[in-house]
Amino acid sequence: MQQRHNRRRVLRLALTSCLLPALGMTTALNGAMAQSLDWPRKSIKVVVPYPPGGTADIMGRLVALKLGKAFPKISVYVENVSGGATVPGALSVMRDAPDGHTLLLASDNTLNINHWLLKNPRYDGDKDFTPVTVLNTYPHWLIVNANGPYKTFDDLVKAMRAKPGKLSISVNTVGGAAYLALDSWRRENGLDFEIVPYRGSAPAVTDLIGGVIDGHVDVVGSSIAHARSGRVAPLVIMRSKGVKEFPNAITQNESDPKALTVQSNQSVVVRSGTPQAIVDRLYEILKTSSAEEDYLKTIDTLSIESVLTEPAKAKAFLLQETRRYGVLVEKSGLEKQ
Repeated sequence: MQQRHNRRRVLRLALTSCLLPALGMTTALNGAMAQSLDWPRKSIKVVVPYPPGGTADIMGRLVALKLGKAFPKISVYVENVSGGATVPGALSVMRDAPDGHTLLLASDNTLNINHWLLKNPRYDGDKDFTPVTVLNTYPHWLIVNANGPYKTFDDLVKAMRAKPGKLSISVNTVGGAAYLALDSWRRENGLDFEIVPYRGSAPAVTDLIGGVIDGHVDVVGSSIAHARSGRVAPLVIMRSKGVKEFPNAITQNESDPKALTVQSNQSVVVRSGTPQAIVDRLYEILKTSSAEEDYLKTIDTLSIESVLTEPAKAKAFLLQETRRYGVLVEKSGLEKQ
């Protein structure tokens, strides 16, 4: 009897010794989960690396509005940290703790292009940020002066061929998605025209209306007011899906390497090291909010496409985008600045 009792005791001790590490691990995981969900504990900041008033700023404020609605006792605000190819905005997020209280509204430049164009951006878009979601895509278009000589896209291309090197098309920044798309189109089709970088949409559109430049590639939402007023005319939507408000603007086949297309994304990211439970909660809030009436009205007004990719898929997609842009930058011949 005593021997049987001893054997049972030994068995219990053996089982306990095997289970303790697993139990300890589970407790640690549960503790970490509980700690990560003790959030938010303070104000939430949404950093927009562009000036107030543009499409990115509007979307940043929409994100802040939805987070504020989810956490009515917490202050949620937007901080515009513009300029410097979005580097100052990215670095401002890097200075804050990876605790889910600072978000960045990040463009292709921030996450994918600066890696290839800047000698020392002081951050790595793939490693230093964790995507919450790819929030939306930016449809682009090529617009001209409504009172100018180009009434169709074909008119513009014919003029480029007839007057090599004489026409100019502007973009909002050197080396951005629009610049690289124009450069690729120019090379693929053997065209010769000047690509003129501006500091933002407003001065470029002013010069377009004034006849200084022949065309401008822009985010649809940034210049749609000028198109609605009749001062500029969109000739081509740089994707396969049109903009219903402007049916005369032709579309482009995104699978055709000779087509004039732009794939441009806007993502919500946090500093890497932010607990996954917080990342997932942020995504849930934004995903749910995307079905609300004011959200749908905003993206319709700006003519942008809502995406809301889940975090893991967003990460894989953005890594792929970094590689894609690397090829475009290499072919463009642009040197690191």
